[in-house]
Amino acid sequence: MKKAKGFTLIELLVVIAIIAMLLAILVPGLKRAKEYAKNIVCRTNCRSLALATNLYADENDQKFFAYMSGLYINQLSPYIDDCDKVRFCPSTIIHKANPNSGYWGNSREAWRWVNGTTEPENGSYGLSGWCYSYPSPLNWVGIAESTRYPWPIYGSIKMPAMVPVFFDCAWVDAWPKHTDIIPAALDLDDPGGGSDGPVNNHIRRLMLRRHHGITNIAFADGHTEPVELKHLWNLKWSREFEPQGIEQTRFDGTPIYRTVN
Repeated sequence: MKKAKGFTLIELLVVIAIIAMLLAILVPGLKRAKEYAKNIVCRTNCRSLALATNLYADENDQKFFAYMSGLYINQLSPYIDDCDKVRFCPSTIIHKANPNSGYWGNSREAWRWVNGTTEPENGSYGLSGWCYSYPSPLNWVGIAESTRYPWPIYGSIKMPAMVPVFFDCAWVDAWPKHTDIIPAALDLDDPGGGSDGPVNNHIRRLMLRRHHGITNIAFADGHTEPVELKHLWNLKWSREFEPQGIEQTRFDGTPIYRTVN
């Protein structure tokens, strides 16, 4: 009887080497495809929030709800099929520590909002504070800002295709101003929230490494698009916002998005 011939050690090593090479080629591509899919879902979520906002305004005299009248996600939930899913970017997770305490979100974690009278809420997106209805001036926002900057009637926003409504954000909302600057040492993985009273540098709440140098934004006309961090100053955030028309840098002139801070 003939003895069956098996693999030699060299042949086995060659096969293993080929498999390793194929994995090295395929894995990065699969990772990029996965990130692309998450980005598309995120953009769809933003669009759902913006469309729900338009429906809400249609039923409320073309106005958005007042600031601090409750978290927007609860007021928009009747207009969204799966609100608990739409509120999260698929690239983020819910932070498990201190479930009853509020905390900032970051590139990979959702924020937690605590009111004290309702259950804590989580989410990955922020609302432009200039879209709130302001029944009276707010000192902490700045009296001038809370009377001149917001859109008085949501349904009559001029240039709605340039006015952001929802976006990837480290907090529930943000009030960007064209005078906002980005500190040289800002960590895009965990940017914090910017100062308040009056609002200052709130645009940093959008400075995230969530989607490789971009943030997904839903605009007042209902469309969504990815916007590079350096181009956020070119949008019409408020009535008083002056689009800069340039690529913004950090305070020291270095790029906003960079691999290593």
